[in-house]
Formats: sequence, C-alpha cells, structure tokens
Amino acid sequence: MPTNRALPRTRLALAISIVVSLGCLAPRELRRDSAIAMPGTGATAAAASGPSAEDAIQSVVAAARATLGQASSELEDRRTPTDCSGYLRRLYIVAGVDLFSEGQSSDNGVRAIVRWIERHGILHRHKVPAIGDVVFFDNSYDRNGDGRFNDPYTHAGLVEQVLADGTVMIIHATNHGIVREPMNLLRPHEETDSAGRSINAPLRRRTSRDPAGMPRLMSELFAGFGTVLPRQDASASRL
Repeated sequence: MPTNRALPRTRLALAISIVVSLGCLAPRELRRDSAIAMPGTGATAAAASGPSAEDAIQSVVAAARATLGQASSELEDRRTPTDCSGYLRRLYIVAGVDLFSEGQSSDNGVRAIVRWIERHGILHRHKVPAIGDVVFFDNSYDRNGDGRFNDPYTHAGLVEQVLADGTVMIIHATNHGIVREPMNLLRPHEETDSAGRSINAPLRRRTSRDPAGMPRLMSELFAGFGTVLPRQDASASRL
C-alpha cells in the first residue's frame, strides 16, 4: 500500500486550494446509488501522519459540523452534495483528498470510497474507530429491489466523536438532511441504553415486506470503517 507523505503547511494550503478548484470539474455529482461515469480528479492525500494529518482530519470534522441540520449547504462557497458518498467526498476535499479518484465505472459512490481506502488508507472493523474515519453500511435499503438482504455498501458516514461508553457519533447525509446519529458496536442490538438514551439509530426503514427481526439499526448494518489519513500515533490496541 503506498505511503502518503506529510506536506508542510504552506504546501498543504496550496494543495487544498488546487483540489477545491478541481472538485467542481467532476463529470457529475453522484447519487448514493449511482454508477460513476469516470474516476475522480486524482487528488492525493495532503497528509498521512503526524500533526498535519491531525490538522487535516480536524478540518474535515469541523466542515461536517458546519453543515449539521441543513438540507442543502455549501463549503468554501461550493455546493455540498446531499447524497451520502458525494457529501463525504466534498468533506475530504477540504483535506486535499478526492475519495472518488479510484472509482470504477461499475461502482456506486460508496464502493468508490472503499476502493480509495483499500489503496491509500486502512480498512478495519475495530469496534472503536478514530475520529475522522469513514463508516460503511450494507443493506440500508433494498437497492436491487429483490426483497433480499444482499446489498453491500449502500451508505456511508463520518465518525465525528467517540463517547466514553463506546457510542460513535456519526455525521451523514440522509433524505432528511445532514444529521448526527449514534452507533454502538459494543451493544449492537440495543436501540437505547438503560437510561433511555439512543445508542443505535435506525438506518433501514421498516416496510410491510420485512420479515420479523429484519436488521435495521446502524450497528446491525455496519460493514466496516476506513481510516483515510492514518496517524503515526494511532493505537494498535483498539477493540
């Protein structure tokens, strides 16, 4: 796997400004479920380890927080896509990374992001992720319409925070806007804790066709995490 190089702050700022200007040249905005017409702009990670990686990740998280509660928003005077994968792509362009740049013609946007992380980042299934990780879900809806539970990589979000009890706060684009919702992989089948606090938000809508016990919570549909910009001090002891 290629190792991304840290850039000095001046070069980081230059890389970000170039990538942001290129972001609007993509052939079209991708819907959550759309095929990619062509690979992205080919932007590379502006930072991969050390303080510059942490700064870049914090800028991504801050950008996500700035869009919370909005149905349609802008970052750096450019429209933010309202589909889950296009939204994540736009957030990480703030850090000089185009998460669609490894996509293939048959991919939806989520699968394109997975490909980028497979090549440049770290895919993992730790129960406790790092802030700034991308989180992937399978079967958040019946994409192929066959009534079966066989639809991989249908949704994605950004890890904003990890609480003391292991609950992960995720910012993601939904059909009701940009929201923050919880997921707890240590208690995957519980929607609330003993105090009634939400620890696993529903992700898949109930339908009349659903069999009894159809998984629908974020934790039950979890497919994995992806670290886009690994830190040098990342703990190897996470669950």
